Amino acid sequence: MSPLVSVIIPTFKRSEMLPRAINSVLSQTYKNVQVVVVDDNNPNTDYRQLTENRMKLFANDNRVKYILHSKNSNGSVARNTGIKNADGEIVTFLDDDDVYRPDKIQKQVEFLLKNKRYRAVYCGWTREKEYIPSHQGNLSYDILSGDNIIYTNAIMMWKKDALSCGGWDETFLRHQEAAFLLRFFSKGGEIGVVSESLIDFDVSDRSNAPQNPDKNRDHVLHLLKNYIDTMECSENIEIKKKIVSHRYRGILLGYLKRRCFIGGLFFYFGALIKMPIRFNVDLIIYILKHV
Repeated sequence: MSPLVSVIIPTFKRSEMLPRAINSVLSQTYKNVQVVVVDDNNPNTDYRQLTENRMKLFANDNRVKYILHSKNSNGSVARNTGIKNADGEIVTFLDDDDVYRPDKIQKQVEFLLKNKRYRAVYCGWTREKEYIPSHQGNLSYDILSGDNIIYTNAIMMWKKDALSCGGWDETFLRHQEAAFLLRFFSKGGEIGVVSESLIDFDVSDRSNAPQNPDKNRDHVLHLLKNYIDTMECSENIEIKKKIVSHRYRGILLGYLKRRCFIGGLFFYFGALIKMPIRFNVDLIIYILKHV
């Protein structure tokens, strides 16, 4: 059994990197693949024209489908467009500046076919350093607390499950993969893991990365507000407090990493008002582990 796998690649302002991402899919050891490129650049812009020109390289390859948005939306909208237009039974995702290792799709498909319990699977990656995950099942707590992150590129899922859980939450500009997986878990889905690094991240272009710690704070709070009550154990007050404390810690570190000390100080005191003991304990534990 070799189900067709559709790899969805949203692209925005990075046309020069796009062919490399596409070719990393077309050169997979697993051959029954389709690439769905969703162009999220605004029409009548240089970025759209450059992307259209580079996509001409694949015009005669029937494995590549090219879809153009009528306006710039966001990554979640683009991935939903990709899912709806995918011909494969299985969907997976790739950012336009990153690449799959040659056996990424093969190893994940083999896992899904052998482990029917899991309707999705993720893998490890190399992003300046190698990360090899091991957790599997319903990872709602891991995702909400930020204690374990699953990047978009690592996710593979049966298409019907991606659709039945509601797809990607289009209200999210950041933490999009977290919201997507939380939707999947809330419908009873479980995710398996291939404990190998099968993706290489390119961190040379950070133009699409968040820079403002205030916006990062707002994105994290938006995630908690919309999804903390979707967990199976959402009635457990202590678990919810722990999740919020861990996320607050991450927000504070975001301020400090960008040297926004005044904003960080205001956020710190605000967090102390809400959970004075727990938040300080979590900070001390983190510092002892990492310093």
